[in-house]
Amino acid sequence: MKRIETWLFAVTGILDIIGGWIVLPMIAIVVMIDVILRYVFNSPYIWTLEFSEWWLLLVFAFALPECTRRHGHIRMDLVYGVLPDRVKKYFSVVYSVLCIWLFYLLCRHEWEEFLYDYELSRVTEYLELPVWFHHVALLAVSIIMIIYFLCRAISSILNLDSFVEEETEEIVE
Repeated sequence: MKRIETWLFAVTGILDIIGGWIVLPMIAIVVMIDVILRYVFNSPYIWTLEFSEWWLLLVFAFALPECTRRHGHIRMDLVYGVLPDRVKKYFSVVYSVLCIWLFYLLCRHEWEEFLYDYELSRVTEYLELPVWFHHVALLAVSIIMIIYFLCRAISSILNLDSFVEEETEEIVE
């Protein structure tokens, strides 16, 4: 389990770096150039909105596994914090099973969309980017999330040290 955990943490970290440190600044630069061209020279690029929409989805998809790994998801800490450890374990297992089901459904959908778009060689309107690329990226992220939640459920059931939820308390002064 430790080997899988190390591998997943490396993959999610790399995806997070790509999304946050490469793609997001790239989007900001392109939008900034477009704004200058639009309002100063009255000559904007027609493709910047498509470019931004295209890559923002990947930023979200690439950040999702790392956010989940760091327990950045939304939950009711006021209630969760007072629960006994045994109940927390059950909640973690149920939460993991529900997430596995959700990402399984997303995997099925993205696979079907990938096949459809790939067979038709669909591309975006202005940049002519292959539409199937988005589906492959979301499919890969969904598979990573399924693996992650499966390992988390197994670790919770077997009381292993891998994939444990780290409780961090913020100190307010």
